[in-house]
Amino acid sequence: MTPLYLRVDVCTYRGLRDGVPGVLDILKRVKARATFFVAFGPDASGLAMLKMLNPSFAWKMLRSNAVGTYGFATAFYGTLLPSPLIGAGLPDIVRRISDEGHEIGMHGWDHRRWQDRLPTFKPGRATDEFQQMRNAYRTVLGVEARSFAAPAWLVTREILESEKGLDYASDARGMTPFLATFEGVDYSVPQLPVTLPTIDEMLGRVAREHYAAEIVSLASKQEYACYTAHAEAEGREYAQEFEAILARANRPIAPLCEAPRVNLPRREMTLGRVEGRPYDVCVTAG
Repeated sequence: MTPLYLRVDVCTYRGLRDGVPGVLDILKRVKARATFFVAFGPDASGLAMLKMLNPSFAWKMLRSNAVGTYGFATAFYGTLLPSPLIGAGLPDIVRRISDEGHEIGMHGWDHRRWQDRLPTFKPGRATDEFQQMRNAYRTVLGVEARSFAAPAWLVTREILESEKGLDYASDARGMTPFLATFEGVDYSVPQLPVTLPTIDEMLGRVAREHYAAEIVSLASKQEYACYTAHAEAEGREYAQEFEAILARANRPIAPLCEAPRVNLPRREMTLGRVEGRPYDVCVTAG
């Protein structure tokens, strides 16, 4: 039976400190394994508050109870409060993920600034951050990283060049694994896209009591299915829904590293809109 591939994004200090232990407990109960993509650098989540002037973003923050999910202090990291280091600052929790049998991949250095400002980065900055992230991963875990998922599903050609040598990346939304062509350039690192909506993308469209049924129904129609949980949400407020998704899936739950990566088709990767997400992300038609 084809697994449901599970990735858990860890984007904030609170997500790693308070959310990951809850996610690990759930995975242990349902006998599932996952890939955790961890941001290793500063948590500058407070910069998101500057985007509250955007009505669509403000509405998303209000309906998702962002302060309750991410915490009051998180709302000021990088502005009124200093930015704590995420993976590099909580190495014991990162190592616990590995010790419990899960894969750990990289999910950026400065996640918030990447998500908000990547197109404005000066040449070389993204490459430098990629190297900082790799160095931090090596320091914490004692091995080289083999996988990467771009924060907010956003990349540049500079980032795709930095990925060379990795086993795979998970930078896009799509329906099947592929080799990317981006802005006219072909890349050889396999892309394992996310196929299913995230919980925050279902807010306002699907009643909360139907989240699990919706995800399981969509996954049942996909030969390759990949779901992204966020430790900040599924490890805390949405833990019950998360466990229900995994328990009802009726298929093994596996890390992305176990997805097939041979004879992949080449597909164009571009920026486009995913329903429920208020900004463009990397998408592919197939």
